[in-house]
Amino acid sequence: MNSLSDKYAPALSIGAVATLINVSVQTLRLYEQKGLILPHRTKSGRRKYSIHDVERLKQIRKMIIEQGLNLNGVRSQLSLIPCWNFKGGFDDDCKNCPAAYETMEPCWNIKNVGPKCQNQDCRECPVYQLEINHERLKEVFNPILPGIKTNTKINME
Repeated sequence: MNSLSDKYAPALSIGAVATLINVSVQTLRLYEQKGLILPHRTKSGRRKYSIHDVERLKQIRKMIIEQGLNLNGVRSQLSLIPCWNFKGGFDDDCKNCPAAYETMEPCWNIKNVGPKCQNQDCRECPVYQLEINHERLKEVFNPILPGIKTNTKINME
């Protein structure tokens, strides 16, 4: 087993994770099917989860329980993460990537991505490795407005 000091290392079985976050194994499989989580796979096909995966799953559970989102709602929110902010800016590669305009899927679920992402393991991508906090997603969606409170009124006139 990999060291638990590396929060991205695959270390936990699906059963252990299900127990940790108080869901069924089938629920974790559904979250994977819906593209909310990318567990590592062993050579024999068994799922292995990292500490980061567990943290992400806890936030997904909070989005469902506390915010009342369904799985499609969670997926839609994750699809709004501006991946270009974490991958060197909105250049021509991003302008032609389906993650920017054409999908309501998180970028790690998209096939035929731009050259920046074609040969990258999405689990190692800074976008997938973001620390998601369900109460502060606006900071991820719009990092050019640091410190803006969600109850701040913006005059659009």
